[in-house]
Amino acid sequence: MPTLAELQTDYRAGRLTKADFITQACALHQQLWAYAALFSDEGVRELRISPRGVQFLMGEEAVWIEAPAGEARVAPLETLNFGGAYEAIESRAMNLLALGARCMLDVGANLGIHALRLALREPQATVHAFEPLPQSFEFLSRNIALNGLGDRVRAHGFGLSRENGSFEFHIAPENGTNASLLNVAGRSDARHVVGLTLRLDDWVANTGSQPDYIKVDVEGAELWVFEGGAQTIERQRPRVFCELLRKWCAPFGYHPNDVLRFFAAQGYGCWAVGEQGVRELTAVDDATPETNYAFLHRETHRETITLLELMGAAA
Repeated sequence: MPTLAELQTDYRAGRLTKADFITQACALHQQLWAYAALFSDEGVRELRISPRGVQFLMGEEAVWIEAPAGEARVAPLETLNFGGAYEAIESRAMNLLALGARCMLDVGANLGIHALRLALREPQATVHAFEPLPQSFEFLSRNIALNGLGDRVRAHGFGLSRENGSFEFHIAPENGTNASLLNVAGRSDARHVVGLTLRLDDWVANTGSQPDYIKVDVEGAELWVFEGGAQTIERQRPRVFCELLRKWCAPFGYHPNDVLRFFAAQGYGCWAVGEQGVRELTAVDDATPETNYAFLHRETHRETITLLELMGAAA
């Protein structure tokens, strides 16, 4: 189907009659009403289109998200594609882990959907959102301003890992959410962008921050983040939520069970979060369907563990 701009060009050049132009343009405009039928209070609630770009009002927290063109897997499009709330079960688990938090870290924030909605849910908290990729960082910064949260959500244009320095990130052309320190998607057409990383322990030492909630989603480099923050995790005992995909971990030379062992050595248990709800997990194997996990200290986080297990029982 031609775009409206292409139809206008054909009409002005005399290749379309006025009647044909109006008929074809009307058919094209019907997509506006088709999109409106997809909106819901728990998913995408509203859409704004302006010369600036496209902005989506999302979820029960009513977060505005502006997304770049050409990206296939960003949160608003995932929500429109599959319906319902964005990462509904995972978001409920994050909500529980973030209850009462004062200092939250979103490592791999992308456009900022989780950083922003948790900031709205927990107004006493300061949220630090880490995003090393230039385009994603630009839209993260825009979205913080769009939601009027610049006083509590702070965007950092670098990632967290086990080393300080500049590194090459690999980005699939239409899937910036899959960007990683390694070419985990195996794309021959991946773009290469240089970004910075710091160790969490060094960042904490420099800023004096005391994180009590950490979310990590860095496409396979999750263990590296935790290794770079081992002292902070041991001292602060934050509640942790992270994604662990076996296929992404493997290129980095480890298995999700290495992360489970890392946290177990610090007195933490692991709870898998997925479509079937929440369940405690001692090991990940090839039959494990979940790819998101909560890590909670068995003594420090007893109340949160109880709430999480109640959530699992209600699923």
